[in-house]
Amino acid sequence: MILGMHRSGTSTLAGIMHMNNISMGTYQNFWPRPLSQNPKGFYENFDFRKINDQLLYNSGYDVKSYITDIPDVNYDIKLSKKIEILVKKSNSAYVNWGWKDPRTCLTALQWLEVIESLNLRDKLKIVFMVRKASSVARSLKKRNNLSYNQGLQLWKVYNERAIAFCNNANIPIYFCSFENFLESPIDTSQALFEFLEVDFNPEKIKDFIEPSISTSAIGDKVNYLTSIKDLEKKLYNLVNGNIL
Repeated sequence: MILGMHRSGTSTLAGIMHMNNISMGTYQNFWPRPLSQNPKGFYENFDFRKINDQLLYNSGYDVKSYITDIPDVNYDIKLSKKIEILVKKSNSAYVNWGWKDPRTCLTALQWLEVIESLNLRDKLKIVFMVRKASSVARSLKKRNNLSYNQGLQLWKVYNERAIAFCNNANIPIYFCSFENFLESPIDTSQALFEFLEVDFNPEKIKDFIEPSISTSAIGDKVNYLTSIKDLEKKLYNLVNGNIL
């Protein structure tokens, strides 16, 4: 289970995993296709994305609205059945598999409950991708024309929900940052794949991650509220090895 806010590098993370024998889906269900903002692809399995969208819609939230007041997700029995079918299908098809959709930050509990019901909890690991709030806000302004304040508030809500889930999940979690992948792709990937207990090919990492993959770390100054500064500090403490 990949957790991470939109524009936080989760596509890069999913791509690295997919190219190293952890299936994130197939060409048929990867959607959207590569776009200018993600030229190397999103590695987002639309079958998972559709369920997350529906979970949020049924709880009163339109994911395309980018409203920052996001309601808690209601448990949905019908969608639990769809999750069960999808998890069973993925688990029978692949030895190692996962999924990436930033909305899972908001819906993770329902996925975990179904995974537990299938007695697969011991197989689950979480990879939590972190990126500076200012970089996410700049990227959302460029892609979606959101104000910096709206982008920061969305960053805050997604990460708060994901951390709250992780605090209670009692699942192995690996925290990593997009900045570390850009600065030290091989070392960061090695630590990731040791956690995942899967071999990886450093040459594939070198070919995939380029320093120019993102320019949102620079640009207009973005001012933080204290609450966002505190949450960002907490997240990067976790990336640097502090205990959750």
